[in-house]
Amino acid sequence: MSKAVRNPALEACKAGVAIVAKHPLFAPMWSRVYAYFDHDHNHVSAKGWLIVGNNGYLWLNAKRHATPEQWARMIAQALSALGFGLIRDPTPASALQWELAVLIAMMRFCDELKIGPLPEELQSFPFPQGNHADADALFRQMQEEGIAEELYQWHMRYSGGKKSCFHLFSRSAKSDSSATDWKSLLADGLSNSVSLALEQAGGYQPSEHRQYKMSAAQKARQHIMTIYPLLGALAASFDIEEDGQLCSQYDIAVAAIDVSIGKIWINPHARLKQDELVFVFAHELLHAGLNHASRRRGRDAELWNVACDFIINDWLIQMQIGTPPALGLLYDPQFSAMSAEEIYDALAQNMRQSRKLITLRGRAGGDILSEENESRFTDAEAWCRRALYQGLDRCLYSPARGTLPAGLIEEIRSLAQPPVPWDVALAEWFDEHFPPPEQRRSYARPSRRQSATPGIPRPALIKPSEEERRSRVFGVVLDTSGSMDPQLLGKALGAIASYSLARDVFAVRFICCDARAYDRGWVLPEDLLHHFTLLGRGGTVLQPGIDMLSALAIKGDFPRGGPVLVITDGYCEESVRVAMEHAWLLPQGRRLPFVPHGKVFPLS
Repeated sequence: MSKAVRNPALEACKAGVAIVAKHPLFAPMWSRVYAYFDHDHNHVSAKGWLIVGNNGYLWLNAKRHATPEQWARMIAQALSALGFGLIRDPTPASALQWELAVLIAMMRFCDELKIGPLPEELQSFPFPQGNHADADALFRQMQEEGIAEELYQWHMRYSGGKKSCFHLFSRSAKSDSSATDWKSLLADGLSNSVSLALEQAGGYQPSEHRQYKMSAAQKARQHIMTIYPLLGALAASFDIEEDGQLCSQYDIAVAAIDVSIGKIWINPHARLKQDELVFVFAHELLHAGLNHASRRRGRDAELWNVACDFIINDWLIQMQIGTPPALGLLYDPQFSAMSAEEIYDALAQNMRQSRKLITLRGRAGGDILSEENESRFTDAEAWCRRALYQGLDRCLYSPARGTLPAGLIEEIRSLAQPPVPWDVALAEWFDEHFPPPEQRRSYARPSRRQSATPGIPRPALIKPSEEERRSRVFGVVLDTSGSMDPQLLGKALGAIASYSLARDVFAVRFICCDARAYDRGWVLPEDLLHHFTLLGRGGTVLQPGIDMLSALAIKGDFPRGGPVLVITDGYCEESVRVAMEHAWLLPQGRRLPFVPHGKVFPLS
């Protein structure tokens, strides 16, 4: 019995086919391609490489010697042309120009894939000047400038002397694959490639010795990245911790997130269904994207977490992202039209009852964690905020835009705007109450005549009347208790003085206030820039200072409508009634123990 003759050329060709068949980009197309080895050269010439038809037929010249990677590259270029719908003939007279444009464009496309090199005889040729990745642009350029002789020779080596490497089947040709949507199959391959790249970036690829299997939480993340463009970028950026023992050490019953280290904990012992995991994962991502950790601003951490949970869960239910966990979650329809800050204030009215509410972390506290570790990003929360805003941009141009709650859109857009510095916001408040004095001209006083027309009298620019000038006043109630930081006092007084001088404020009615009120009378703005003695440094009760200004207004010693600026550190009584137009100046991160009616400027 004779020994079978080994055919290295055919083996290399088959190996190249295997590379393409396993490639995530081309695997969907390859399942519908009809590939044949043309041993008798019925379609491919003896010197050619392959012929591809617009109906998915592919003939390979397996007698040509090349490496498996070179064969994979040649087949990949043919499939790319098929998938992009480029195997067509604009006009018979320009068939060669079009084919050259397609071959060059697909060669550039496959260069980026790094699927393998071209055969040596096709690696060097003169490129035409222009965009080599756009077949239509190259085709127009070749029609205008013509084709160099070297490109003719290169095409001859590619096709093996035949007129074309493409085979065009008419629509009437009876073929099972005539209706195949090659563009959709290529799009599926692109989606597979993106998913594979993200898995590689996350370290989810199998090793040589074991096969990787995605966990339920990783499948939930992949589902969010594929289906929900709003949260896709955020989902790709967080590591998942699914160690049940570690979750128990952190007292995490279901899930939690730490933005500073870029990690989401999912407790596998919670035994959530797949749709419930999608809901929980999206819940944690919104905590990150909406910057709930930094927006707490001195509020009770657990109660603020609960308030944020109420609004997030309501939005997720409206968007129909996953399924709410059967084990329960924080949801109340009465909070659906409120912001997290408003929900917090409502919950704070009954702290004893609100303390019993449980987040996804369980009874151990809120699911927004914070560790003093090195941040994964330069500014983790700014990155999350930007990623969510970009996701909103993509979502608004997709069919999913109809499911986005208006409140969520408003919150994302408001967070995308950089906060106004406190001094700028305070300056706007001054501009609102003290617009520049109106400049008037009058003939009541003589003015300088113009030399060109000395006989014509000119009106003089007159200053505001004394009565109008004296009406530009406001009141200041300054907390001078022992808890007030001296640097804070200096910064606040300096800002008041500079803005008052810039806006022609006549005087400031100054009230110092600790446990009682001290009337310092009318103070000129420039006096605040120099030595100014403060009274107080005891406890904090602001209402007597407000009442003192109200009494002065009744006597006619202060305007009845205000305005009044109250400067405090927030450590005051739980209710302050201010009937006049007013605003509050607080240190950054502090808050008042009640809902303020006037504007609040955070002093940083």
